Amino acid sequence: MTINTNIKEIQSSDAEALSALCLRIYPQFFLYLWHEQGEWYQREKYNANQLRSEIENPNSKFYFILLGNEPVGYLKINLLAALPSHLPTNGIEVERIYLLKEVQGMGFGRKLINFAISQAQSLERSCLFLYVMDSSAESIKFYEAMGFEKFGRKYLDFEQMKQEYRGMYAMLKNI
Repeated sequence: MTINTNIKEIQSSDAEALSALCLRIYPQFFLYLWHEQGEWYQREKYNANQLRSEIENPNSKFYFILLGNEPVGYLKINLLAALPSHLPTNGIEVERIYLLKEVQGMGFGRKLINFAISQAQSLERSCLFLYVMDSSAESIKFYEAMGFEKFGRKYLDFEQMKQEYRGMYAMLKNI
């Protein structure tokens, strides 16, 4: 059986649809990080106006992955992102890659990473990098299977976030 999927660039006019998708996906995976179930974070980061301003930033590109005509996930890449000085400086950051829980394991994440690689190659970039919650074992395993390697750490400083879940790994994939 063939699954009909497409990747579609998200436009400013799609901000409401992206917001609705974010607010479906985020609670499926990340509420454990927060006091008060992450309500503040979701309200701040995933409202349509905030997302519209991110979509309109020329440094960022957003893409839906569609199952049929229905968005089931999305990718956000940053075209100009600073890496530590000992790493290649011409990389693309995969800032977000989120999928609905019900479509995980169907190859959509792999398809989005491969799409990000093709975007990097078309811009003559030498690597992709990302940050992943250090408590997200399944995501780390996925990224390692896709050829990413850990190269550092950072910590988030959101007061509303539980202290023990603020750590993130930085991961890099040379292409």
